[in-house]
Amino acid sequence: MRDPLHQVSVRYKLAALFVSQCLIAYGIGGFLVSRSAGGALEQEILSRLEFQCHAYASALDSSLEFLTQRAQDFASDGYIRDRVSRIAESGAMGDAQGNGRLRDELVRHLTRNKLPLVGAFRNLSVSVGVDQPLVSVHADETERLTGLAAAARSVDGLWYSGLLGAVGVGRQAELVVATPIYDLDGVHDVGRLMVVIDVPEWLTGSLGTVSTGPHQGGEDMRLSLLDAGGRLLEATPSESGSLGNLRVSDDAAAGPAEDYAPLLGLYAKSFPIPTLGWSVQVTLAIDEALRPVSGLHSQFLGVGLLLAVVSILLMYFPMHFLARPLDVLTNAAEELREGGLDTRVVVNSDDEIGALGRAFNSMADSIQERTRWLERSADDLRQRQGELRSERDRLDTVITSMQDGLVVLDAGGKVLIANAAATPLLDLVASGDEARGRHVCLDKVEDDVANLPEHHLRKSDCMGCLFEGEGPSRSCTVDLAGRTFEIHTTPLQPDAQGERGRVLVSREVTDRIQQDERQIHNERLSLLGEVAAVVAHELNNPLASISMFNQMLIDELPDESPLQENSEVISRNVDAAKRTIRELLDFATGASPEVGAIHVHESLGEVLRFLRPLLERSGVGARLETEARCDQVTGDAVQLRQVFANLVINAIHAMTGGTPRPGGARPALGEQQGLITLSTRDTDGRLEIDISDTGPGIPVENQRRIFKPFFTTKARGEGTGLGLSTSRRIVEMQGGSLELQHSSSEGTTFRISLRTRIAELVP
Repeated sequence: MRDPLHQVSVRYKLAALFVSQCLIAYGIGGFLVSRSAGGALEQEILSRLEFQCHAYASALDSSLEFLTQRAQDFASDGYIRDRVSRIAESGAMGDAQGNGRLRDELVRHLTRNKLPLVGAFRNLSVSVGVDQPLVSVHADETERLTGLAAAARSVDGLWYSGLLGAVGVGRQAELVVATPIYDLDGVHDVGRLMVVIDVPEWLTGSLGTVSTGPHQGGEDMRLSLLDAGGRLLEATPSESGSLGNLRVSDDAAAGPAEDYAPLLGLYAKSFPIPTLGWSVQVTLAIDEALRPVSGLHSQFLGVGLLLAVVSILLMYFPMHFLARPLDVLTNAAEELREGGLDTRVVVNSDDEIGALGRAFNSMADSIQERTRWLERSADDLRQRQGELRSERDRLDTVITSMQDGLVVLDAGGKVLIANAAATPLLDLVASGDEARGRHVCLDKVEDDVANLPEHHLRKSDCMGCLFEGEGPSRSCTVDLAGRTFEIHTTPLQPDAQGERGRVLVSREVTDRIQQDERQIHNERLSLLGEVAAVVAHELNNPLASISMFNQMLIDELPDESPLQENSEVISRNVDAAKRTIRELLDFATGASPEVGAIHVHESLGEVLRFLRPLLERSGVGARLETEARCDQVTGDAVQLRQVFANLVINAIHAMTGGTPRPGGARPALGEQQGLITLSTRDTDGRLEIDISDTGPGIPVENQRRIFKPFFTTKARGEGTGLGLSTSRRIVEMQGGSLELQHSSSEGTTFRISLRTRIAELVP
């Protein structure tokens, strides 16, 4: 076990030992003695406090019984009973004048003959029935006592109120006692005599008769009176029985806890007053009560400190002959640790300190001899280490300079050697993810691949194939971190335990793969162009027939026919189709578009009229907001209409999922799957056209790829992925731009920006 004071000198430990013993003996012992004395005194104080509280409660209860008896005597006065009965009769007969006279006589009788008899009575009042006003000696208290009279009438016999008076200084604290008043026959209850008792006067008169010994009175003792409703009256009784510091509070919890309240610094005892249902609580300050034993602990501690000082003086000689040799040994050990192998100590005694010095000298001799041997061994090791370091540096230089990744694994799959080029492969191994290869994982054998057995062709996890501990050399092409690597693995020779590791070499072939894919894609585009040219040529004949018969239909229709507009739409769309076919052929042959002045607002309106059947069938609304003052641009009208139509059709597919209603059915009245808004505005000599929808938006991962050729999120056969890329190419040919303005779950907006014709004409 380690010494907790290992950093402290022995001389100080010895001194601290004797000081601690003195402090423990006298400090803790004195504390226990003073605590025992304090506990006994505390029990005596609580016992005296309980007796005093019981005496206070008994005195208050007896005094209250006396005051109650006096109130009952007043209520049995024949004059009062007669006047109360007559007041009740005159009130019932409606004799207001006689009633007033009787009430005045009753007030004079109570004022002169009753109220002065008892000093604790502050006011006398008589309640006659429910409908009669209260008769009170002090008329200013009539309203306050009327409410109490209602509560008193609900009880048969005596009734006591709670503690009355405003919160704060309690000189005006009161208690109301109500007793029944019977008629002269003693049969009927004709009213209630309500006596207002001055609580401080009642307490003073009651406590003046109590003698409880030396603990009675004083500023450190408090008397608390708690009624049944939670109101609290606090007072400080004196030895003469008078009360000081009276205070009324509505917080019953403000009083101290029963018996002991150390946080409040008080002793407390309580006792009930049976007559009222109240309780009396007496508290005493702990500091004042325990003052006789408060100095014992300090006296014991002072004696302990004095003895500790004497012990330190007596410990000088043992500390000198014990601690000083230890310091010499400590300094010698420090010199030995710093390299002073010739350090020795002088031994002058045969005790334990002398034996320790001789052992130190013997240890120093052994260390000096062992150090010489280690220095010779270290020289040999440094020479061999330099040779190994040179070989390792050459190997590290070769591995680091390799463009291909190199990883050497032991039999358990742990990486032993790796260079920077192998970082993508190591990241994949550390993540534990599977890597799918572009080709099957092949064992390097001389047989033809077609003749390989099934276990040599692995199409699942290429990492599992390459990292297998057993098996011949293998090769696999995988995608790592957006790049393509060709990985070769070869087993190592078995080690001493017969286990074999593996060497993995990875080469990045991303550029080669991408070049191959671009060549394949270009060949596919070339073939698609040839096929599109043939298809465009074949469509010219049907379109010529449609145009001819539509012209014949227009010539035969009257001018007011509603079919005229439909025929004109057919004619415009046939012309547009011819123009599109011609543009396709021109694109294949390198022809230039027909450039001229275009009114964008008219083109947008034509596109909406052209797509109106598709909009109605899909249940999608469309509106045109033309804020631009100048809508003229320079370009090819057919190509721009193609761009507008592509964007509107894409918006319809985004809001409807690309699924038209079966049979071309129109949506029900009021049913609408979305709204397409085509808006224009002027901005610094350019015309901006926004095409917005209320669809679900484009996923973030697809927003950078939507303008790439052949990229589409539609099912196979429903889209070619050329719409947006073709539209951007057309707009850029017109000297403008097509961008994705924003896309969220609330909709998507594409913005076309073109130079206005006026801006083009300005030099």
